[in-house]
Amino acid sequence: MDDTSSRRARTNRSRRGPLAPNPQLWKALERGTKLRKILVDFYAEVYRDERLEPFFHATTSEWAIDHQYAFLGAIFSGEPMYFGDRPRNAHHWMVITDELFDYREALMERCLRRHGLAQEHIAAWRAVEEVFRRRIVKVEPFARMRNGVAMPLEGYSTIQLDAGGFCDRCAAAIERGAQGHYHVRTDKVLRGQCAEEEGIGVQVSP
Repeated sequence: MDDTSSRRARTNRSRRGPLAPNPQLWKALERGTKLRKILVDFYAEVYRDERLEPFFHATTSEWAIDHQYAFLGAIFSGEPMYFGDRPRNAHHWMVITDELFDYREALMERCLRRHGLAQEHIAAWRAVEEVFRRRIVKVEPFARMRNGVAMPLEGYSTIQLDAGGFCDRCAAAIERGAQGHYHVRTDKVLRGQCAEEEGIGVQVSP
């Protein structure tokens, strides 16, 4: 385990309250096996739901499952499994009301019950998600923070893809190492030709 992973592991294990590692819940989730099954089931519903699907138009269900698996797995197990954005940054552009948050949570609870999770474990899972309510619910988008700097809400910046991807406008493949253009609020990625066709000229610098 490298130094960064070691620091993350110590941080995860030192958390208190609902975010403290929960060995009993992690065991009930078969140390990740059942967690993934639950998330596969849950996101199959999300991607069919007319209220929730629009928030995922730029990502595949596989990405959403892997992302949430790592995030929740790190909390439940206390191990350094997640290296992505924190919830505030990840949801910074999404206008989500308390009512919509409750709607999503009700869908998740029904899914947890279908998979036979005990009530005490459902309550522990729900308590974790409730911690992040105030970081997700909002009436308007706010700026993503990067290294302590507020990023602009509109405009495009350039990015060199470390891994291959797809253009969100035409679905054409963007090769690894190629330059793309991403929207600083929604993270929509465009290949060069589509950026030109949309009239994207001057980029916003991070």
